[in-house]
Amino acid sequence: MSVHRLPDLSVWALIDEVDRRGSLGAAARALGMTQQAASAKVRGAESLLGVDLFVRSPRGAVATPEGRTVLEAAAGLLESARSLAEAVDSVRGGTSRRLTVAASNTVVEHYLPTWTGAMLRRDPGMRIDVVAANSREVMRDVVAGDVELGFVETPESPGGDPDAGRLREEARWQGKLLARSVAWDSIVLAVTSAHPWAEEPPTVDQVRATPLLLREYGSGTRRAVEQALPGMAAPAAEVGSLSALWRTARATGIPTFLPSRAIVEPLVPVRVEGLDVGRPIRAIWRRGRHLSAVASSLIAAAEDPASA
Repeated sequence: MSVHRLPDLSVWALIDEVDRRGSLGAAARALGMTQQAASAKVRGAESLLGVDLFVRSPRGAVATPEGRTVLEAAAGLLESARSLAEAVDSVRGGTSRRLTVAASNTVVEHYLPTWTGAMLRRDPGMRIDVVAANSREVMRDVVAGDVELGFVETPESPGGDPDAGRLREEARWQGKLLARSVAWDSIVLAVTSAHPWAEEPPTVDQVRATPLLLREYGSGTRRAVEQALPGMAAPAAEVGSLSALWRTARATGIPTFLPSRAIVEPLVPVRVEGLDVGRPIRAIWRRGRHLSAVASSLIAAAEDPASA
C-alpha cells in the first residue's frame, strides 16, 4: 500500500485512543469530538486500509487480531509524531515544559515535594501539575494516557503478575507499563505513646490477630502490609488517605501501619521482631511512550540520593 493512501495522523491518534480506552465514546470525549464523528473516522480508516480494526459491542471496542497488528505497527509513527510535537514546543517555549503527574498519596505527601523542589532549582521554567490518587488509580490513569508519568509504591512491579483474584483488573494492564524503582519506602507499626505496645512491642502473631486501622483497598501501603502479614484480622476500619489514617489512629488509639516518614507525635513507631514491611517507589509510564524532558528530569531528581 502506498503511504499516500494511509489515514491522516489525526485519525491514527483517534484509533490509538480507542484502543487505549476500549471505547469509541470515551476516545471521542478525550479528543473533544462527537461519538458519531469518531465512529465515521474509524470506519473510514478501516475502509481505506481494507482491515477491520475493532470488534464493536455495547461493552466497548476491542482490537481484532488484524487490527492489533496494524496498531502495533502504527505505534512508532505516533511516538515519532509526539516527539516532533514536543521538539517544536520546546523550541517555541511551549507546553513540553509542563508535566501532569499522578502519584500515590504517600508519594505526594512525603516524597514529591522534595523531588520537584530539586528539579525546579535546576530549571525554574518547568511546571508540574499533580494528581493525587491511590496506586491502582495512578496505574489506570497512566495506562489510559490521562497522565504522562506516575509514581506508585506497590510491592510488585506494575505490569507483573497480579495477586490471585483480587487484582484481576490489573491483569489488563500487563505489558502496557514500564517501571523504574526510584526510592524505598519503609512502613512501620505505629501506636499512640499511651498504647501498651509502645512499651512492650507485640509479636508478629499478635499484630496479625489484632484488628488494625488500614488504608482502603487499592492502596500500596495496605497491599504491602497484607503481603507481609497474610491471614491478618479484618481491619477495625478502612481510611481513604494517609493524613486521615494518622488522625484516626491519634483519635482512637487503634494501631496502624504508616510510612516511617509519616509518623509524628503523638504516634510513635514500634519495631516488631521478624516483621519487615516496605516497598519500592516506582516511576511508571506507558510502554512505547517517549518521555518528555520534564518527565525525565523529575525521574532523575527522584533517583538522586540527595533527595532521599
